[in-house]
Amino acid sequence: MIKITWLNIKLIPYILYSWLIAVLIVCTITDLRQRRIPNLLTYPTAFFALTVHCYIGSWNGFLFSLGGLTFGFAVFLIPYLMGGMGAGDVKLMSAVGAVLGFQQTAICFLFVAICGGIVALGLMVYRRTFKKTLLKTFLGILYLGVHRDASLLKVDKNIITKEGIPYGVAIAGGVFLFFLYLISNNKTLPAF
Repeated sequence: MIKITWLNIKLIPYILYSWLIAVLIVCTITDLRQRRIPNLLTYPTAFFALTVHCYIGSWNGFLFSLGGLTFGFAVFLIPYLMGGMGAGDVKLMSAVGAVLGFQQTAICFLFVAICGGIVALGLMVYRRTFKKTLLKTFLGILYLGVHRDASLLKVDKNIITKEGIPYGVAIAGGVFLFFLYLISNNKTLPAF
């Protein structure tokens, strides 16, 4: 049986953050190469985070982690339902939320959104679809305002697979920027 000492308990959060960073790196690679984020990485990460937070902080730790998981899931659910991203992106952000907790996930989401915008702009320039995408978006919003029908904004899954944004890259970039933000402002990583 492993005896957890005072020193070990202080190291556990950093083990969890190191695990998250490793998962984000692998998910970035698989998202770029295969356009997939494996469940084999997202589910164990969320479970590991829930378990660690529960072990260290009892019910408060579990609720801390569950709140982040729920927020991470909720913010990506609507884009997923509209066809704007894949289920793997939703599950990856949920796993990030389980590690960071509600409050830190909400802040981290802002960094993820910024990275998502940068990745999207970069891909539009690279694919030479910038004007076409802006025109389609403008017309879709105009149509929505006139007809109150969001069906024009829905994206075909085949287009997402071929031409979509590898949002796992944006999630990983946003989390890394969030960690850099915390470190550069002499703040600590989220505590349990």
